[in-house]
Amino acid sequence: MFTGRTDAATYGELIAWDDHPDAFDWLRFQRGAHPGEGLLILEIQDRLYKFLTECCKEILRDMTDTVLMGSDASPQPEPPSILTSDLGLGSIASSIAEAPYRVPAELNLERLESIVEAKLLSTQDHVWALREDPGYFASVLQEYKDHRQETMLDVNGKKHPLLAIPTQERVFWERVINNSIIAALAEVEIWGVLLDKVLELRRLARKYSTEIDPERDLPEEYAFAFYTLYHHLQRYTNGPIDSLKHGFVASPPVRPHFSRQPQDPGSTIIRIAKRTDLKDEATRDTIIWVFMTLFDEQKLHLAGLSTLMDELERLQGNEPKAKDLISPWVEDKISDLAILSHCRHQVELYQPWAASFEDQMAERKQNIDDDFLRTQGFFEKYFGTGIGPSAVSLGIPDSGKFRYPADKRKTRENIEAMRQAENNLDNFWREIDRKFKNIYASSPRIRAMLSQRILERTPEWVEPIKPAEADGSGASLEPLIKPLSELGFGPGDGKENTIGRDYQQPTKVKTKTRGAPSAQPSSIAVVQPRTQPDPQPTYPVDKRAFKVFKTIFYRPSVSSQPGEIAWHDFIHALCSTGFVAEKLYGSVWQFSPKGLDVERSIHFHEPHPSGKIPFLMARRHGRRLNRTYGWHGSMFVLASE
Repeated sequence: MFTGRTDAATYGELIAWDDHPDAFDWLRFQRGAHPGEGLLILEIQDRLYKFLTECCKEILRDMTDTVLMGSDASPQPEPPSILTSDLGLGSIASSIAEAPYRVPAELNLERLESIVEAKLLSTQDHVWALREDPGYFASVLQEYKDHRQETMLDVNGKKHPLLAIPTQERVFWERVINNSIIAALAEVEIWGVLLDKVLELRRLARKYSTEIDPERDLPEEYAFAFYTLYHHLQRYTNGPIDSLKHGFVASPPVRPHFSRQPQDPGSTIIRIAKRTDLKDEATRDTIIWVFMTLFDEQKLHLAGLSTLMDELERLQGNEPKAKDLISPWVEDKISDLAILSHCRHQVELYQPWAASFEDQMAERKQNIDDDFLRTQGFFEKYFGTGIGPSAVSLGIPDSGKFRYPADKRKTRENIEAMRQAENNLDNFWREIDRKFKNIYASSPRIRAMLSQRILERTPEWVEPIKPAEADGSGASLEPLIKPLSELGFGPGDGKENTIGRDYQQPTKVKTKTRGAPSAQPSSIAVVQPRTQPDPQPTYPVDKRAFKVFKTIFYRPSVSSQPGEIAWHDFIHALCSTGFVAEKLYGSVWQFSPKGLDVERSIHFHEPHPSGKIPFLMARRHGRRLNRTYGWHGSMFVLASE
């Protein structure tokens, strides 16, 4: 026995099964070690502590053994990390590299909540952008299309039947649109459920704080909360793995290394195999091996999910060729999977109890399965019904239906194109809302999210006028205030609610505009939540950060247009306002407030592979910062030098 033993007389104590009634359970649930394993532990510790003691003597050679071992020698805090990114920022990868040389990590529920909450906000912003931004909607559909196996030519150079026969192409787009929309909604549900679980765990941790003893079992209620969270994390990893299983081999960078067999007319199964005529290439073969191991349930169990995620992170950090093989879509799925893996690892740090979680969960399997099914009600409706053929017809991005020149100069033609694209997108979502409402498939979580946000829409084109003639009243922008709850979610009298451009918002709503020709109020209205926002502070920043904020909160005009933002500059800008940046896995970075009057963290994806944020993406980042923290461009001023 080692747990709770702190002196030479009891540390490593041998206890026979017949000497204590709980001895067998201690071994079974890994609260104690088998004598053979215990002897190995003692031998390892003997060599390790001798080595560490000699290191201390060499470093502190001016101190005698008596002083080093004396009662006056007090433990010192751990030194800061020596492994940081080139920006001087920490990352999970560096923490993993240092872990063997540091004090064993412990479960940090506050950090777990921060990661899960930030991920939930990210998924909500993704759904919102799909509803609000036609350009983003079209780009997401294009990414899903590019990662479908049907787009691969077979070994004879022929297209898949769904793409070779014009009348079948609609079936292909139905798969693309269903997968992209349903996956987005499901991710909100998944991370919402996980956040509920973590919050409940934190509540129970406070409730039982005085009863936690390493020598005793956890209170049953508290232990069951751990079991259900861990079970959900295990089950939810199947989603990203399944997406990668279908999308990795079809991704543009990897597609040339695989071949598709001719399609069997009587089957929908697509057979993919690695090409055998390729020369060996170490980095490529290792990347493919990692993914193939991930897709094999037995090999995944033997290798371990966290091990594979760490290996992918190491390869992408050290091998330039590895990055070239990972598309942005695949990178996003890896990031989702890696965050789930990290959350599982956090739970596994709760020792000594976590060592027995698997065995304890097996004894409570029925109750844990019932709990899981209770959280999956809306998933079945999403996946069981899909979005419907009418919505698919409205969502197919053909004939420039979603062309959205928001990054172009503001002209009558571009404004009309933007308004038409927005109208097409509204029609698409109105049809989805109608169907989900009819079958009660929209969850309370989704409804609550949509009712708290305001849709941004482009006003009609107004010819530029001279500044002296502008009255600045902004009255023409009122019709643009559109709460998304009107999209089939609000109360009504039996009629279908819409967001027509004649919608009138109560006057108590505060609106804010973003630029326009000359001194005209705006070409695009940015509408704030319906409650009056808190006054925001002013941040003095340097020129580098000011340029970033000027771009992400850009006020469009007729003649000017900003460019891209370097990712390092974006990190610098957020850190200069009081955020701490940490690279998680893949492309995901978490920005956590420190010394700010906000609590929530936020996730952003590092652009891949260019390292520069395109203007349209920077604009979306600005919208997310506005929705999450209420930030706007006038909050940032140049600091006096």
